[in-house]
Amino acid sequence: MKTRILISLIAGLICGSASAQTADDWVSQGRSYLSAHDIADANASFAQALSLDPGHETANAFYAITRLLVLPNQPAGSNFLTHIGYPVTGRDIYDWTSIAPRDAKRIPYAPSGVNANEFPAQLRTNVLYSISGAIGNLSVITDTSFSVSLTSSETASTDVTVDYGDLEMIQAGLYASEYFIYTLNTQNIAAQLTDIRALYDGGILTASQVLSDYPQMFTFSSTNDLQAARAAFTNAVNCYMMASAFIRARPDGEIRLFNYDKVTATNESKFRSTLTDLENSLSSPQVLSINTNVTVNFAKSFNGTTTGRSLLPKFSGNAMELGSLPDLTFGGVMGGLTRGQVENYLSTYLTMLPVFSMPSRSANGASLAFNSLSGHDYLLEASTNLVNWQLVTNFTSTNSVSTWVDSQGLPKRFYRLQDDTKYIAFSGVVLDQSTGLPIPGAQVQSSYDGITVHADSNGQFILVTTVRSPGYDDLEISASGYAGFNNFYYANGLVSGLQIFLSPPPPNDNFANRTILTGQNVSVSGNNSAASVESGEPFDRYVYVPGFEPSYGNKSVWFSWTAPTTGSYVISDSSNDFFEPILAIYTGSQLANLSTVTDIFGSYFSESYHLSAVAGTTYQIEVDDYYGQGGAYTITIAP
Repeated sequence: MKTRILISLIAGLICGSASAQTADDWVSQGRSYLSAHDIADANASFAQALSLDPGHETANAFYAITRLLVLPNQPAGSNFLTHIGYPVTGRDIYDWTSIAPRDAKRIPYAPSGVNANEFPAQLRTNVLYSISGAIGNLSVITDTSFSVSLTSSETASTDVTVDYGDLEMIQAGLYASEYFIYTLNTQNIAAQLTDIRALYDGGILTASQVLSDYPQMFTFSSTNDLQAARAAFTNAVNCYMMASAFIRARPDGEIRLFNYDKVTATNESKFRSTLTDLENSLSSPQVLSINTNVTVNFAKSFNGTTTGRSLLPKFSGNAMELGSLPDLTFGGVMGGLTRGQVENYLSTYLTMLPVFSMPSRSANGASLAFNSLSGHDYLLEASTNLVNWQLVTNFTSTNSVSTWVDSQGLPKRFYRLQDDTKYIAFSGVVLDQSTGLPIPGAQVQSSYDGITVHADSNGQFILVTTVRSPGYDDLEISASGYAGFNNFYYANGLVSGLQIFLSPPPPNDNFANRTILTGQNVSVSGNNSAASVESGEPFDRYVYVPGFEPSYGNKSVWFSWTAPTTGSYVISDSSNDFFEPILAIYTGSQLANLSTVTDIFGSYFSESYHLSAVAGTTYQIEVDDYYGQGGAYTITIAP
């Protein structure tokens, strides 16, 4: 009897102690667990708080978040992670190291027996329940002055204060997640992951292959959730609008979880306008505020009559065929969009394949028409045997259909079109500076990737590089009997219409062909733009930098002058075309054994040297340009 009384007293004391713990106490205890990164016990403590006080706003806020954070370690979530290949160890939300097995390219292996449709089923059955519960918890919080400050140990990041506007924004995100899950659950994505992996391993995993192997993919598996998706979308918009208004009304300098950014204010305003138009279009079609040429009828996306599969374009591999979109209204949801607008938008995410229509013959030749993207650069090639291809033209498309007439008149010819917008390309003509005539066979080379082409019989060339656009490249152009030319370009896609002029080198470019000057008073003009460096030339000492590879002005021309009398002579060179001309004077008759008298460069556009000449001595005179540009010059000799 005494034993029974003692047990009853102990039980009473325990119950009394438990009942004495308030909702605030449980919240405090839960936050302690949260600081210790014990999500499960934190969640249980917040649940205890709500069992005592269902309207406790702080407990509801913490329970809403932690009920989502515990999902990976609850039976349904944990079992699914194991099923798809994630190891049990390492499933710590604060330090997640559980990774499914991957190959050398970091592509996950396909777990055996897993179908792709299990993922939306898991979201619909287990995750959606917790999301809806979290929404319910947050809906309890109606006090607009609500706020709670979280420590860095609780967030595992930094201290932060969460207020009513932040919770409304989180609620908007949760409703948007509901919309996504409901919508995804209507789609048929049934496919064994091992079969998809086999396509990848075989090198044939492409959009066209998957759509061919799975003809029912992206059709409706069920339309039962479409109305729930519509309601979730409406709720997401309404919560976002309330959250945005609250956040934008905060005092300047007040920092919370979500903050108003004045830099992106215009975009956020447009986003709100679009959300309003979409929500209103659930009742009747609306003109988009941000684009009055487009109407939207979002209600059509919830009527279950148009499958995603029926809206897909044709694919060749992973490239979308231009002109193959079956319905530019997307089942009546959008109105006023042009093919070019949609395809240009999609080209940001997809490779777009230009497609030919059947050629037609006319008196001028074969008329070709092909679907293209406005503003994109194209290269058209032709072949008679599908082996040897010749580039016949290049152009920048100005609309969604481009045309070209082949006037060659060949009985059989094949064509292919390449979109080269992502890379730098150059087209133009190489001409003789003196005559203006084309230079057939001139070599045009990209110094960045080494790709080389030669001009055709009309001097025309098209050089397609592997240099990403926009970017920089340096073209080097050369031809037999002409001085080389190079120029630096910044290009965004195709650089067309280039006219590159080459000049024959001046007759006195090489030492052996130096120009003979005679007399006491000499004045000779020339141009060294097409001059070059000769192997074995002496280094110009004002250009040579010790410790580095020797350098030249690169535009040297040569003269030879024999002093008629002994005395002082002024030898000068000047130019209005190039800055700081080089003047060098030597003695000697062979390039290899010249002796330097002087080697100087000018101040601004001229340079002079007072030479103490000896009658009968021959002096070799070099004129060059310190900066290697070249141009017109004048050399004078006077006593």
